[in-house]
Amino acid sequence: MTQTPDSHSFHGIAQVTPVVGIVRRPKVDPIRCIENLFEAGIRLVEITMETPGAADVLKSLRSAIPSDALLGAGTVTDLGRLDAALAAGASFIVTPNLNLDVIRVSRENGVLIVPGAMTPSEIYNAVTAGANFVKVFPANALGPAYFRELRGPFPDIPLIATGGVNLENARDFIRFGADALGVGGALIPKSNSEFSRCNETAKELLRIARETRKS
Repeated sequence: MTQTPDSHSFHGIAQVTPVVGIVRRPKVDPIRCIENLFEAGIRLVEITMETPGAADVLKSLRSAIPSDALLGAGTVTDLGRLDAALAAGASFIVTPNLNLDVIRVSRENGVLIVPGAMTPSEIYNAVTAGANFVKVFPANALGPAYFRELRGPFPDIPLIATGGVNLENARDFIRFGADALGVGGALIPKSNSEFSRCNETAKELLRIARETRKS
């Protein structure tokens, strides 16, 4: 699948800042979490739809997103969550599972869709159904070398490694074939005293991903 992205599309942003920040049921203010990620240079952020008040967060931040960034909805497992995410103004949709109806309705609404998949058949079926990117999940359980094997039959499918990605393994995921990294736990503070640390972690992940892609 050949992509010709502009600089403000999901694909274009992922080429420059290949880290997707995932805000999932944070113990601190989710809006502050998202703002902290944007401040650190992350330009693709998703809030998962099982997070309490996720739709309200999407709505409240519509006019406060940096011009070169996108805010999407994650864990969109079914059409009910998709409807809520679309109504709240999500710029892109991410799922942990392969739901062909979610892909179809997202495309019908002109919203970029990143379904989750694990096996080669799921990855192929996701792209055939219209996926723009594929989230390979759970990435850490599969291991970075799994992406090297995927690149044999699927050299051009845009892949995001998600699930257990951190500073220690980020370089290998990119080196073995992931186009971008989906990172949650390592970037989300567990208390208000951790925002600075998470900000620095986000910057370091971006540095590692960018440098590895150039090497």
